[in-house]
Amino acid sequence: MRQVVFQILYSLTVGGAERLVVNLCLHLSRERYQPVCISLREPQNTPYEQILQNAGIPTHFLYKIEGKADRQVYRRLDALFREYRPTVVHTHLLGLNYAYPLMLRYRTPARVHTFHTLAQHEIGIRVGKLVRLLAFRYRIGGVVPVAIADEVARTIEHVYGYKNPPVIPNGIPTDEYAPNPEKRAQFRMAHGVEPHAIVIVHVGRFVELKNHALLLRAFAQLRCSQPLYLWLVGDGELRPAMEQLAQELGVAERARFWGIRADVPDLLNAADIFTLPSKYEGNPMSVMEAMAAGLPVVATAVGGIPELVGDAQTGVLIPVDCESRLVQALQTLVDSHELRAQIGRAALIRARERFDIRQTVREYEALYANLAERL
Repeated sequence: MRQVVFQILYSLTVGGAERLVVNLCLHLSRERYQPVCISLREPQNTPYEQILQNAGIPTHFLYKIEGKADRQVYRRLDALFREYRPTVVHTHLLGLNYAYPLMLRYRTPARVHTFHTLAQHEIGIRVGKLVRLLAFRYRIGGVVPVAIADEVARTIEHVYGYKNPPVIPNGIPTDEYAPNPEKRAQFRMAHGVEPHAIVIVHVGRFVELKNHALLLRAFAQLRCSQPLYLWLVGDGELRPAMEQLAQELGVAERARFWGIRADVPDLLNAADIFTLPSKYEGNPMSVMEAMAAGLPVVATAVGGIPELVGDAQTGVLIPVDCESRLVQALQTLVDSHELRAQIGRAALIRARERFDIRQTVREYEALYANLAERL
């Protein structure tokens, strides 16, 4: 009989944690596990929800009211625990707040929580803070914290005193991002982009930590004899302000705001350079995807990004909030097709060797099995 695995998260909006949950649901061994995805919020009408539906994976929405504790959500989640009696409960982000007491109440054999960012950025307030202190500082309930990068593991130890938490890096289906010259040409033609144009792409939510304003200011300073574009993929609260900033900087005609897309592999395949000048990160899958697409990466040396990029052979790392270094790194790549190709090839090799989702899934399956047997 297959063991039920709950994957519990805040919502299925487009983001790195959500992407990992979808990939785990899709790739867990069907001989051993039955994944069930649970979102605290209502449906978000994103591609992730459609992917889960198409795969026949049970998906439940608990309709949490944003910004407040919701007893109805707890009752709905309790009903799902009674119905499925999961062997594994795997929480992400705010999912832990509601699942923690139920893991204890129903004596769930395997209890896992993934930290998708540095521990100090996931502390939360009131209930969230208390739950994490009980679970990780005082070790009540046997919930195992999983870090997605060595840097994240160090912050878990620093914030909670939890030594040597398991580290399981995020993964992606690398084959889906493989470079394809024919598709690249077709995509560019369909979207009015010249074959010889240079495209810089960024994938991420429009929130402060992603530093879109810095990127737009840097882009406005770049010079190129060929057509040069900036593609911004994603959505969020700061998007209107960034569209206004693009107008003020005089780059609105060359900076394209794509919104949330289901065809990110095609967008990356049609681009030339990927950049992520974030203020902080965990282990961003957007960097993995860009490298799997054979793109040179320019990113800030924060969180787990240095562990992904590795060295100057596979990307360029810059300090946080350093506009001049961002301009310099992007300009160097804009100026040299040979350098872009060289770094992109090395990035592609590294991605295929290290970032495949199947390795991530194997490590989580081993952790689930070990915990279920021990408890």
